[in-house]
Amino acid sequence: MSKRFRSVARMRQQGVGMLEVLIALLVLVIGVLGFAGLQLVALKNTGEASHRAHATLIAQDAIERFQSNPSQLAFYLDQGSWPDQAPDSGAAPTNWKRCMSNPCNAAQMAAWDVEQLSWVAANTLPAGRVLAKNCDFNDMECVIVSWDGQAPAGCVTNAGVNEDAASSCLVLEVAQ
Repeated sequence: MSKRFRSVARMRQQGVGMLEVLIALLVLVIGVLGFAGLQLVALKNTGEASHRAHATLIAQDAIERFQSNPSQLAFYLDQGSWPDQAPDSGAAPTNWKRCMSNPCNAAQMAAWDVEQLSWVAANTLPAGRVLAKNCDFNDMECVIVSWDGQAPAGCVTNAGVNEDAASSCLVLEVAQ
């Protein structure tokens, strides 16, 4: 190979290393952005799973309270017994020692249970609410726990449980 041909070949090679570095950086940036997006989705799903776990515990607690006070089942299943709005979170529930320090009859215990369950939902879930009622779509009772501003009544329709992906609620059907 002649000297002239080698110098022309070297001149053509100038700047190729910089281009390779820029392409490698572009690929790296795309990978990092993809990973960051994946992390955001994982955090959102982790939060949703945590809300569903808390909602399940609240619904289970409600069912156990209903079973321990069966004479008041009609009160528990009356939608008018449950608050229309989520109680203020943070503060202790009113009369929170009512049935702990004084004896309560079955009706007072049921009212206290509703207050306690509503308070727990509001304090463990964002804008959490709880409701128990007869299911509209079968002969069972439903315990509904909702959060993120979702109204519990919107979780159940005559056709069944609202399975919309944007729905923020848990419906637990109870067979007696």
